Amino acid sequence: MGKAVRGPRRPSQRPGQHGPPHQQPHVKDEPMTGTSTPPLTMAVPEDTPRFSDLTSKNIVHPTIIETITQDLGFDHMMPVQAASLEELLPPNRSDCLVQAKTGTGKTMAFLLPAIQNMLSQNRPKRDRGVSLLVVSPTRELAMQIEREAKKVLQRFTDYKVCITIGGTNKSSESSRLSRGCDVLIATPGRLLDHMNDGTMEPLFRHVDTLVLDEADRLLDMGFMPDLKRIVAGLPDKQQSNRQGMLFSATVPPRVQEVAGVVLGPGYKFISTIPEGEVNTHERVPQVLITAPSFSLTAAAMVGAIRDEMKVVAASEGSPAFKAIVFAPTAALADFYGLILSALSDIPSVSVLHSRISQSKRTKVTDEFRMAKAAVLCTTDVIARGMDFPDVTSVFQVGLPADKETYIHRLGRTARAGAGGRGIFIVAEAESWFPKWTLKEIKLQPQEPNFSATAEVTTIAASMDEELMAKTYKAWLGYYKSFLKPMKWSAEDLVKEGNTFASEGLQAPETPPIEKNIVGKMGLKGVRGLRVVPEEEVAGRLRTGTVKDKGKGKGKGKAKVKVRAVVREGVDEDVVVRTTVDEASNSSL
Repeated sequence: MGKAVRGPRRPSQRPGQHGPPHQQPHVKDEPMTGTSTPPLTMAVPEDTPRFSDLTSKNIVHPTIIETITQDLGFDHMMPVQAASLEELLPPNRSDCLVQAKTGTGKTMAFLLPAIQNMLSQNRPKRDRGVSLLVVSPTRELAMQIEREAKKVLQRFTDYKVCITIGGTNKSSESSRLSRGCDVLIATPGRLLDHMNDGTMEPLFRHVDTLVLDEADRLLDMGFMPDLKRIVAGLPDKQQSNRQGMLFSATVPPRVQEVAGVVLGPGYKFISTIPEGEVNTHERVPQVLITAPSFSLTAAAMVGAIRDEMKVVAASEGSPAFKAIVFAPTAALADFYGLILSALSDIPSVSVLHSRISQSKRTKVTDEFRMAKAAVLCTTDVIARGMDFPDVTSVFQVGLPADKETYIHRLGRTARAGAGGRGIFIVAEAESWFPKWTLKEIKLQPQEPNFSATAEVTTIAASMDEELMAKTYKAWLGYYKSFLKPMKWSAEDLVKEGNTFASEGLQAPETPPIEKNIVGKMGLKGVRGLRVVPEEEVAGRLRTGTVKDKGKGKGKGKAKVKVRAVVREGVDEDVVVRTTVDEASNSSL
């Protein structure tokens, strides 16, 4: 791994080429721009070291290593861990901005050095307070980090891991914190609530490590003012010798701005993302289609697919049209699959999401990979790491979770030097996302094609009412997590959802929602909901077939295909998971 070194990346090291990590202090007069990997480092070791190597260097408590290797079963480090651990661990304890994708082992990359430093302080229990403070953009990510921290500290029973997140009882959290907390994982708003409580001030007097996880996403969600207030509420960085860590998938200028707030001068920058993977959005043509309402997004999707089929047919070599349609939730993926399956001019349509059985998912994946012309309606279950050849077009219908998700989805096309296009379809209420979150990405506006409105309306009207209810509830749950950027109240959410149900799903009446689900969604008492006792709602989706008895190629095709897709089941907990799982929506 080695120390940080000065100087540019070696010219012989090509993007994506394996080699040892190179690190540099951040140089302020050479700003990093866009979301591409800065020319400072490539860190994808060919053979990563073992965690046990840290024991021989006497820089990590042997019990921590035993926990990681014996209890958790990890032997070799992930690339981000290999590239950053020695720089983050004592005695270096460098302030670092680490560029790494989600799901690459970054949580352990910051937990291990921070916990090691906490143990080395050996403060008396009465004087400890929070040593490690981790700020997360979402509740779900915070809960994941909490679970990992507890695993790492499972042999150190005297140390406590706590979590403070919105949507929970603040008084109960305060009570737990007052009984002692060494590692605190928090979302920004709730953390500020506790910091503004004068009785909690002693808890934060010895913060040794401050971590911002998914820093780019924190900023995308508008938390910069909160982050500045959080840092201002902590002891002075210079006097306390507090270590700062920023982990981010992308490094646009705004991440550098928050780095200046959290990190000290001369901080190190480490990246483990190959340049080509980050730059997908810079080389793939992208179109933006804005529908006036959520009720018209399905029709806009059909029109866009038909237009894109013509574009692909007219392109050089006349390749077959092969597309992926990304939806925010599993229920919406099923709905879009139902619509497209009923249209005879659309190539073979399949649906894939994590609520479908593994055997079915494997079958669908294999068939789509081998298909020459096909359409796959899916969630983020395939947004990362899965390679499908010859995908000509990627459609994203509705908001992705964040900018990184948008880029990763787009990366399913134009792979291995091939061409491809991206089509982003949003409702007017979602237009803030391409305007602000994707402001560094060039999107070509395109007028929506609503010629399929009558067809979509007919298909939706003949849909099973339980599938209507599933789609409606999943829609409410998903967009509940975007109230702040959409500038909606809970009442606005329900009003928009009810309009989507009646005009988009053609529901004859507002679909019912179980009382317990309403509570878990945080919508108790909101006007406009049709709340019913849990026992009145069927426990499992029985069918999703189109009930139109008319004849025709399209209608018959829909009945067969949708029955095959929906029979695998979308469990009733879809709505609960929507409100909790803000960071990973592929299971919805």
